[in-house]
Amino acid sequence: MKNFIKNLSVILSSVIVTLLFLELILRLTGNEPFKHLNTTSPMPIFKEDNKLGWDTKPGNFLMKINNNEKVNYKILNDGSRYSGYISDNSIKKILLVGGSFTLGQAINDEDTLSYFIQDNLEDYEIKNFGVSGYGTYQSYIKLKKIFETNKNVEYVIYPFIDHHEIRNYGDASWHEFLSKNSKISVSLPYVKLNKKNDIIEYPPLKYMVLPLSNYSVLLSKIQKKIMRISFYSKHRDKELITKKLILKMSKFTKKNGAKFIFVNLYSNKENISKYKKFSIENNIQFLDCQIELDKKYLVKNEGHPNSSANKKYSECILQLIN
Repeated sequence: MKNFIKNLSVILSSVIVTLLFLELILRLTGNEPFKHLNTTSPMPIFKEDNKLGWDTKPGNFLMKINNNEKVNYKILNDGSRYSGYISDNSIKKILLVGGSFTLGQAINDEDTLSYFIQDNLEDYEIKNFGVSGYGTYQSYIKLKKIFETNKNVEYVIYPFIDHHEIRNYGDASWHEFLSKNSKISVSLPYVKLNKKNDIIEYPPLKYMVLPLSNYSVLLSKIQKKIMRISFYSKHRDKELITKKLILKMSKFTKKNGAKFIFVNLYSNKENISKYKKFSIENNIQFLDCQIELDKKYLVKNEGHPNSSANKKYSECILQLIN
């Protein structure tokens, strides 16, 4: 019995020393424990959603951004951001779906892409349904929901950045980033391809946070590995998945009697070429409205397009609609 206890003690001691050694090595190589960051992410304008993961929350919000300036977000009862005009369902509508570029993160209502478009179109009501962090899949789910209550839709515009690709297929690093910056564990819907390369849709999966992972790098790594296994998604599928989702958005829009416009706002040159070719082959209206996002066109100390950039984007899109 004494030998058993002694051997067990040696084994436990060895395991503890090994774990401490691994923890030390991970820290020395620049890794940090998982923790919810004290950021100025616009979480108050979002609420949890059992299909989308998160969605906009109606209300008027005045929020600080990273340069300590305050910006206003007016979210209407239907979840859209105020674009300067509200009507009933009798007027023709232009819907925008997408991520933070579409929403207009870190800028005032009147500085958004949708507001500039509205300012130039008297015969339409512009509805901005962009949501920070959304990729193509969440935008597609959102679009289907929007058409349930919106009539007389003439156009659907999907502003795209190529980072949307990794948001679609269940990337554990993206999921971790969202959860860190949102101060809660975020639930993320995602898609995968089956053996026939058909889209398989999955409900939101919540990011799992292990006890004490905010103290241990090793536990943080383990929880991230568990999320990778849970998703079991393939990075190489991201482009094909995104194209299939865009095609679904286009077909759904046309089925509902509206025109679909796929707009590139930020992608590398290779991706612009690929998506342009894809759009031509599938009879999808494609616009490349990308500009160089230097200091002139970025929100100071924040990183999203500012008012000047959004005005440029609107001018590009208006060439097609006018």
